[in-house]
Amino acid sequence: MYTPAAFRVDDPAWIFAHVERHDFGMLVSATPLMVSHLPFQLVRPAGDKPARLVCHLARANPHWQAFAGAGEEALAVFRGPHAYISPTWYGQHPSVPTWNYDVVQAEGIATLIEDPAEIALQMRAMAAAYEPTPGFDMDAQPAKYMDGMFKALVGVSISVRHWTGKRKQSQNRPQADRTSVAAALEARGEHAAAAALREANGIE
Repeated sequence: MYTPAAFRVDDPAWIFAHVERHDFGMLVSATPLMVSHLPFQLVRPAGDKPARLVCHLARANPHWQAFAGAGEEALAVFRGPHAYISPTWYGQHPSVPTWNYDVVQAEGIATLIEDPAEIALQMRAMAAAYEPTPGFDMDAQPAKYMDGMFKALVGVSISVRHWTGKRKQSQNRPQADRTSVAAALEARGEHAAAAALREANGIE
């Protein structure tokens, strides 16, 4: 990912928080070139163990076969707030339109998870994160039905070896332009994009 120094974020705290906040990401393989849109679970690093990203696909989705074998490479992408930026919002000219955005990219080595018990743990974690209380009760479902569901899924665990964080939030513009862009985004109702710009630039 092209990442000029002005937009690069190396802070693991920000990167991990971004992934957890925008955890519906894209799983990409190179051979074959394929992408799947999936919810991910971030397992933060512990001791000498690197961070991992865990997801699962339908067994009917052939994409999982790209990660069969040992040491297959995988890429995961997590996009956050983004917005079109009009040059009419700037005080300094000449200027052209652009796009602001937050994104994190993770590169790593993937291994498959085919044990139904481990797939069940993934499903429980996802339900615990998103279900209201009271909500879906996995234990209340027929065991035979759930066993069939787990067998119809294939998990992917990515051991992340490189993170790239990028915040393209007008940092290359004068401070007055950044403030003006934030105000224009708010006026247009793009509050998440405005908040991301203010946060990235320390604007109160």
